[in-house]
Amino acid sequence: MSSPDLILLKYLPELIPELAHWHYLEWGALFPEKTEADFAADLAASLNEQQLPISWVVVYEHQVVGTASLLLHDMQTNRELSPWLANIYLAPSVRGKGLGKWLVQQVMTEARQLGLMQLYLFTEDQAAFYQRLGWKVLKQELYQGKAVTIMSWCCQAVPAQAEAIAG
Repeated sequence: MSSPDLILLKYLPELIPELAHWHYLEWGALFPEKTEADFAADLAASLNEQQLPISWVVVYEHQVVGTASLLLHDMQTNRELSPWLANIYLAPSVRGKGLGKWLVQQVMTEARQLGLMQLYLFTEDQAAFYQRLGWKVLKQELYQGKAVTIMSWCCQAVPAQAEAIAG
């Protein structure tokens, strides 16, 4: 089994139509005002490397199997919160193999390296998964008729093990 790679979308822009299709099928109900073309435009706007928005693709066993983004905003509500971990998507065929944890941790590391202080996300059903990775629940609300949990993570916090070693 090969190890996954995280590649900036800016190096693979030809994938945008396929990725937009994945995102539209996965999250279209949360963004009913958006078409698949709007999802593609959002991805095209994230072809950056050192400034937000930024998107990545996951390559695993020589196939593109997922995505992740850091965005300035990810909801029509909660506009005071920024930036956001978003577009965490893995193809159904690779779910359950630990790639989700790997992907989120990779993007958390990228956020820290970019000097971001705080990240936010929202999820319909994966709050426990993110809590295991150090995310905190901020609140729950109805968004586009769906119950979602809004979470935060402090990018610059020193991990508990490092504090114990330093102390």
